[in-house]
Amino acid sequence: MRPATPVTFVATQHPEESMFRSNRRILELQQVTLVVLTLMMAPLSLSQAQDRGTPYGEWRYQSADSWGTRYSPVDQIDSSNFGNLEVAWTWQANNFGPEVDYQMKSTPTYIDGILYTVAGQRRTVVAIDPNTGETLWTYREPNTIRWERSMRQNYGKGVAYGERDGRGVIYYTSPAFFLHAIDAETGRHIEDFGAPVAIDGFPQTGVVDLLPDLLRNWGPWEAWDQPYDPDYGIPRELGFITASSPPIVVNGTVVIGNSAEQGYNQTRVENVP
Repeated sequence: MRPATPVTFVATQHPEESMFRSNRRILELQQVTLVVLTLMMAPLSLSQAQDRGTPYGEWRYQSADSWGTRYSPVDQIDSSNFGNLEVAWTWQANNFGPEVDYQMKSTPTYIDGILYTVAGQRRTVVAIDPNTGETLWTYREPNTIRWERSMRQNYGKGVAYGERDGRGVIYYTSPAFFLHAIDAETGRHIEDFGAPVAIDGFPQTGVVDLLPDLLRNWGPWEAWDQPYDPDYGIPRELGFITASSPPIVVNGTVVIGNSAEQGYNQTRVENVP
């Protein structure tokens, strides 16, 4: 396990408690940046553990821990030293897509000394060294018609983390509604997971097309009576489905939510399988 680091995301603390403001967005000269603040203090001790699935000082879930508390008990930063914080580095997300993504809704996770997040309309997965801001690895899903038609391109909220045979795995769902399982250390798709996708550029392992099982025995699709095209996905005439939130991993099972065609003003009763 890598040693802990005194780096933290934009954070604040009241005298009674410390609370990460994990959803703060920073725009600098119309450029989306990830800003990290550092305080020259002793590293956190990972030997202190929480009872909610997250070692002390880490942020392993979109909402901090398996209970979704959005809380961290770390106490390095308080009212007496908050004014001494300085910007250690900035990380630019401008070029992770065809245009700058001003939404930047992702909550980065902090796991075993590394930051993980998604960036841009492509929802590129990124691993970052929290000490220096260096990009350690990235993964960008190949272009598909499904991505081009997705209504949730720039709503990626982060990644999920789990362990498989003793290795850390980063899980994320793309705007085109594929599930990817990536080695947390190397950035390569893991073996013996998923199935090959018949689209140029996709890995032969470590990815799952989430649509075929949903379409199977679904009345509107059966009536459509056309061969399935993994590049095109569900015809718009039948419906639409994607995901913006990351999966969650529960007892070794990856659970995936979904986003409908519209979030507020639905135009049809049934728009997803």
